[in-house]
Amino acid sequence: MINKDTLNSALLEIKRRNKEANNLAYAFLQKALQNEEFRNLYALEKQAEIENAKSEVYGEEKKYNIKEIEDKKNAVLKKLKINKNALIPHYTCTKCNDTGYVNGKMCSCLKSLINEELFKQSGLTHNLQNFNCSNFNLFNKPEKIQQIYSTMQKWCEKDSKYSIIILSGKTGVGKTYLMECMANNLISNQNIVCWTSAFNLNQSLLKFHTTFDGARLSHISNLLGADYLFIDDLGTEPILKNVTVEGIYNVISDRLENNKKTIISTNLSLDEIENIYGERIFSRLVNKEKALCINIENSDLRLKIKK
Repeated sequence: MINKDTLNSALLEIKRRNKEANNLAYAFLQKALQNEEFRNLYALEKQAEIENAKSEVYGEEKKYNIKEIEDKKNAVLKKLKINKNALIPHYTCTKCNDTGYVNGKMCSCLKSLINEELFKQSGLTHNLQNFNCSNFNLFNKPEKIQQIYSTMQKWCEKDSKYSIIILSGKTGVGKTYLMECMANNLISNQNIVCWTSAFNLNQSLLKFHTTFDGARLSHISNLLGADYLFIDDLGTEPILKNVTVEGIYNVISDRLENNKKTIISTNLSLDEIENIYGERIFSRLVNKEKALCINIENSDLRLKIKK
């Protein structure tokens, strides 16, 4: 479940859009209703719809020609220089008519607004990178890196048995860049994506650990509820007793149980991950049936870009 405040913020914008569309259509209707001829035809149309519905229920011939009434009404609107379509609400999203849900499921417009809220919380201050803009010539072994990018793009676009992706490698080899490309792709395909640094993840876990009221779960609900969770720079956070290791284990386990995907970047080797986080977390991160570990080898890209 996504954090209540995050969801409510997105729904508030949906509600604003819905109200704006309805108010605009209502304003044009009120303008048209000032004309007596239109007002009479409008009332007649409503009455005709009710009477025809009754006739249909009882198997009787319909009493009114709705099309004829509508044509007369539109002719009056034309004289008033009011477009007939102006009386119909024009919603931002035609899938859900700015309600946020289609058949009880989140509409893509609501997911998009949730992603905007999550992006604001992520700490990222720039637009996410894109697979199509990747420059593989910067890498020592461009063909190998291109294959990694291709594998990750396919993973984003198709169902995969892997619920966990580990991107390891030294500082500056492009792990975060690749994760941003993945996040951008997933958001474009209407998935809810939560991005956090390992440090911010640790802070959320600490707040969860030290909160004892009804707001406790709110500190980690986005981490658990997002379709895809990106954790950048695992291993750079301080290890807090009874917080970090236990918290990360619980987040990863909960997401695995609910078939939600987790993508992690780290400078640590697999041995270092086991030494720092213990066997329980290590076993989940290297489970060959559920996890895919990719090591990116390259010289520091930041130095190449500066040249």
